Amino acid sequence: MLQDLKARLHAAAAVPSRFPEERFTGRGIVICAGGARLFTCAWVAIALLRRQLACTLPIEVWHLGPEEMGPPMRGLLEELGAHSVDAFEVAKRHQVERLGGWELKPYAVMHSRFREVLLLDADNVPVRDPSFLFDRPEYRDTGTLFWPDIVRLSPGNQIWAISGLSYRDTASVESGQMVLNKSRCWRALCLANWINQHSDVFYRFLHGDKDTFLIAWLMLEQSYHLIRHRPKLLDATLCQRDPDGAVLFQHRNGAKWILDGTNPRIDGFRLERECRTLLNELATLWDGRVFNPPPRSDEVRRLEADLARSCEFRLIRVSSDERRIELLPDHRIRPPGRHEYYWYVADDPHGPELRTEANGLRGWGLRQSEDGIWRGRSLQSPGMPIELVPAGASRPIEQRRDGPDHEALMSLLDRILDSCAALPLDGEVARDLAGTLRTLAALDPAVIERVRDENGGSIPGSARAQMVQRALAGLADPSRRSDSGKIAPGHNWQSAPFKLGPGYGR
Repeated sequence: MLQDLKARLHAAAAVPSRFPEERFTGRGIVICAGGARLFTCAWVAIALLRRQLACTLPIEVWHLGPEEMGPPMRGLLEELGAHSVDAFEVAKRHQVERLGGWELKPYAVMHSRFREVLLLDADNVPVRDPSFLFDRPEYRDTGTLFWPDIVRLSPGNQIWAISGLSYRDTASVESGQMVLNKSRCWRALCLANWINQHSDVFYRFLHGDKDTFLIAWLMLEQSYHLIRHRPKLLDATLCQRDPDGAVLFQHRNGAKWILDGTNPRIDGFRLERECRTLLNELATLWDGRVFNPPPRSDEVRRLEADLARSCEFRLIRVSSDERRIELLPDHRIRPPGRHEYYWYVADDPHGPELRTEANGLRGWGLRQSEDGIWRGRSLQSPGMPIELVPAGASRPIEQRRDGPDHEALMSLLDRILDSCAALPLDGEVARDLAGTLRTLAALDPAVIERVRDENGGSIPGSARAQMVQRALAGLADPSRRSDSGKIAPGHNWQSAPFKLGPGYGR
């Protein structure tokens, strides 16, 4: 089998590959970030690049189909100046045998619109604008910047015999970041992509995509510069340095950001406060789920387009309150509410129905009346009549106490309570919840009032009711406060253990 694999690999290396000059231009960042977990990481990294680090490089975020990224997620990226790319759509024009998580990375680099690419993992947080790497002499001289891993391929790894290479005592390539000029390394990039297309075989010898680049570059004698500075190790984080030795990237491969859950505080991690602020912001914009509207007729799609053009509405909970909202073309509601993050128009036997969803649950369903107002009832607060009135429409305006910021905060509070109720009922979780409630109450005192209402309205004995009761007790007793961000002994917050096969050594 090894001889056959060697023959196939060398045949692939011998195939001439012309660089398609006409397809690529400029410099940019490519991030592979399909699915809710990696999207959370990518959004934080991109928002940090744009707002904190003033990075203006164009960004592409690659994913695998609508199951990994829905219209609201794409809209959130567009607001940061990042463009989403569905690899399945690209594959209709540029055929591929296999696409998965690691396999996507070389394919995305090959077919991104950029001539020069910084490939960045979604869970990799830069500490300053990395644009300068394209102008470094190490990159200009070779067309490739690689970064070293803390492990290396062992002398006995069969990949050396399969590739026909003599053993090299060199560090593995850590592919959480790399800079490539495609016009100069096109053949090697094509070979790395071919190896990943046969991951069912090659991943037995290599840990994912990381050393597929090293083997391809060595086989074709393609020049590259390997950063000479060893990475700095933090808890669950690999920090890579710039060519001069200063920390530039913080790869949280063992502690990916979580939207709903515990994010550990890592000693020595830079820009942590800024990242956590962005996480809190994202939690007010997105419910952490991949949302795609169901199949719909062309008629209701046209109605959706009309509603999105109208954009602004008054959402009225009759005899209760009202607030201004926008129905965005990407099916987001801005600002979102407790029961309305997403909207769409559904085909219904009784006529088109405007529906909302949040946290995986239907919020309300409305039908349009002759006066142009959409009317119906809430499914989450039974009996509550709802009206959606186009902005500027003639209708008495009721006084309300809830502003957009208040509603967003109440929505965040509700999601926090849901998350805590799903955790084991213990004192530590209750203390953490009490600390979070203190923080939210400093922003809006109505938070405590809402929690007390929740205590009276929850199903007696339910997990949510018990958690709320213990948190309120913690608020009343300051001695129960916990040290925010400290990791409880034995609590496994890491994303996953990092394991390498027998073909690697340190």
